[in-house]
Amino acid sequence: MLRKIPTTAVPLSIFEILKGFKSYFGNKSYIEEFEQGFANYMGANHAFSFNKCTTSIYIFLKALKKFSNRQEVVIPAYTVPTLVLPIRKAGLKPVLCESSLDTFTMDFERLPEVINDNTLCVLPIYHFGFPYKIDTLLKLAKEKGFFVLEDAAQAPGAISGGKKVGTLGDAGCFSLCRGKNFSTVNGGMLVTNSDKLAKIIREEKDLLPKQDFSFKAKIPLILTAYSLVTRPLIYGLFYKLIAPFKHTTVHDGFESKQYSDFQAIIGMSLLKKLDVLNEIRLKKGMTLYNALKNNKHLILPKIAENSTPVFNHLPVVFKEINTMEKVQAMLWDRGIDTGRMYLKPVHHLYDLGYDMQTELFPGALYIAERLITLPSHPYLDDNSIDNIINVFKSI
Repeated sequence: MLRKIPTTAVPLSIFEILKGFKSYFGNKSYIEEFEQGFANYMGANHAFSFNKCTTSIYIFLKALKKFSNRQEVVIPAYTVPTLVLPIRKAGLKPVLCESSLDTFTMDFERLPEVINDNTLCVLPIYHFGFPYKIDTLLKLAKEKGFFVLEDAAQAPGAISGGKKVGTLGDAGCFSLCRGKNFSTVNGGMLVTNSDKLAKIIREEKDLLPKQDFSFKAKIPLILTAYSLVTRPLIYGLFYKLIAPFKHTTVHDGFESKQYSDFQAIIGMSLLKKLDVLNEIRLKKGMTLYNALKNNKHLILPKIAENSTPVFNHLPVVFKEINTMEKVQAMLWDRGIDTGRMYLKPVHHLYDLGYDMQTELFPGALYIAERLITLPSHPYLDDNSIDNIINVFKSI
């Protein structure tokens, strides 16, 4: 089958990319306009743009060091492993919390086991665009005096309790990188309602180097390629050329820079249609979710009460690994690509000082070894949805 549905895609037209060339003429900066638009969309007082989501986390943690001498930052044991990098770059220590099979992210019932007087910050992470209640976390933060940074990298526009995630804690970070439901190929955003934090974040951001000439020359080409290769026919025809560009290695560092005006123009265009695209994702994602939720071979994340997910992907955990491998092959044969995301818990990929003789985070390991992601983006057509459902019915 020539046509293949990619694991992720953001509909981005060539016309939208051409708008970015406005940034090459005149002295107008579009970054502040984009930041203000993003803040308004989120319902936050302040928003800041960066070259990566990891940079936004790094800058936020640097800002926190102005307020506290605490040294530990808590993240889920199953998550994007590169979260370790901004924590260490800020001179802080990553601490892991067990992951839940109910949410596929941090198990709040286990959180008190890792919180202590040296806890600076906790990062609740809305994996795959699924929000969940963080009331108990916020209450614990108030009692114990630590900060909460909501990692909404995969969840821009998701709602919990009537508010957009990322605005419930002290700050929220978002990714604009490939694989997200709001993407300018790379980039990150940080929002906060705290004027005191915003002042320091702005100062730290202004110290970052701007993107160099080579980046400004390449970004239109990169965005154009991204726009094209995520379309099913092109993705299928050129898959062997596209596959090597997928992230498969563990990084040991990252560069912190400012965002670009070219991308800011693209970002403003995408922001205007984010709710529409999220609504499409929600409809497609819920169709798959409802069809698969009673399958005895699977575990799906629970959808929290009074919440609206944005389905960056639909994550599915298999009870048997060989069943997972069989399903992946069957889906590929029917023109559906799937993702494996984070193949191991964080402490299996970075040396965090944990005893490796005994598995300390069995829930995280179980998820990592058995989870695949299904597409839920606007390019996923009804026939492909039927193919996915029929494959799962056959197991």
